[in-house]
Parts: sequence; structure tokens; C-alpha cells
Amino acid sequence: MRVEKRPVTLTSASGSKEYDGKPLTNHEVTVGEAAWGTGWVDGQGATYSFAGSQKIVGASENTFECIPNEGTNLDNYQINKTYGTLTVTDRSEKYQITLTPNSKSATYDGTEKSVSGFETLEFQINGQTFYVSGVEASATGTDAGEYPVTKSGQAVVTDAEGNDVTDQFIVNIDDAKLTIVEGNSDKSVSNLPHTGDSAALYLMGICAVVLTAGAGALFTFRKRNNYK
Repeated sequence: MRVEKRPVTLTSASGSKEYDGKPLTNHEVTVGEAAWGTGWVDGQGATYSFAGSQKIVGASENTFECIPNEGTNLDNYQINKTYGTLTVTDRSEKYQITLTPNSKSATYDGTEKSVSGFETLEFQINGQTFYVSGVEASATGTDAGEYPVTKSGQAVVTDAEGNDVTDQFIVNIDDAKLTIVEGNSDKSVSNLPHTGDSAALYLMGICAVVLTAGAGALFTFRKRNNYK
């Protein structure tokens, strides 16, 4: 006598959502309605291990495996699986990312100054990490003044697994500038350290004051003598 395997129909659930950077899963399985000679035998059954997951925009099957309960031999069953579908759609309102180019302030000294790059290209949104690439920002200048940072390239956004998710984002870039300020030219000779030529000029000034003061004192002394 031949004993036929008992048929069991298992169907995993479907699910859908807008992109949010997190995997979409659904860990539900429906056992087909029991009819005579179908379904799990009373007291037997299984639990389910899911591999189905959809993180980026698109769709995939909600796959799973059966793990038999104690006392259940899967070889006695003809298991028919039907996989549900996990679907992630484009966001109706895109995530916003704002890049801030580096700014810089320097004092004029006759040499070229420069600034480049961004404060950060890594962002946390909804508990997930994203990276921006494909863009550049830089400015150069020599003379005193302000130089706007030039931005170029096309922003590309990727998630932690390297998936290109640019279509779910709007990337903005702030303005920035390189500022070169004039050097301090307010110092007078009297405020400079008295070394070298400046020391000589300084000493000559002191001597002139002393000689003038001495001549005045001598003239006064002679004048007084004439009245005696």
C-alpha cells in the first residue's frame, strides 16, 4: 500500500510602502483552508524563516523556509508555496539634503590661498546613513577680497549598502566663500622695535631733542649773565 504525501498550501503575505531607507518585510504565512486530506495533521505544523526583504524602490518575492515543529516530518507533506510580493515605491515628497562647502578666511601675504571640499558628505535620515558623492566645491585667490566658492558636478546619493537612491532625494548646496583680508599696516615707526635703521633714526631724534634742550639752557645762562 502506498501512502501519498499530504498537501499543504502556504502563502506568504504581501506588503508595500514608500521608500524610507528601511527594509520592507512581512513575516506572515497563511495556511490554505483545510479540506479532507489536506493541511497539517492535528498537532503538527511548522514555523517560518523569512528571507524576503525589499529596501530600495522595486518589488521582490516574500520568500521563506519551513522549520518543522517537534514531531513533524516534512517528508510526509507536499508543501506548495506561494510567495507574496514586497513593493517599495518612489517617495511622493523627496528627502532634503543640504551640503555646506568649506569657507576660509586668510590674511593677504602675496601668495595664493585656496579652500575646497564640504563640511560633511555623510547624513543620517530616518535612522539610516547616506553618502553624497559626485560634487566638488573650491575657490582660489591671491589679492585681498572675497571669492565665491564654485560648485560643480552632479550629486549622487547612496545608502550604507552602496545602493544608488539619488531619485529619492533633493540635494541642495549652500553658498560659501574664500575671504582674503588686508594685512595690518597701521603700525608707525615709533611703534616698531628699534633695531637696524629704525634704531638709528630713533636715536638721532633723541639726540636732536637733547642738543636743542642744551642750546636753550646755554642761551638762558648767558642772557642772565648780561644783567649782572
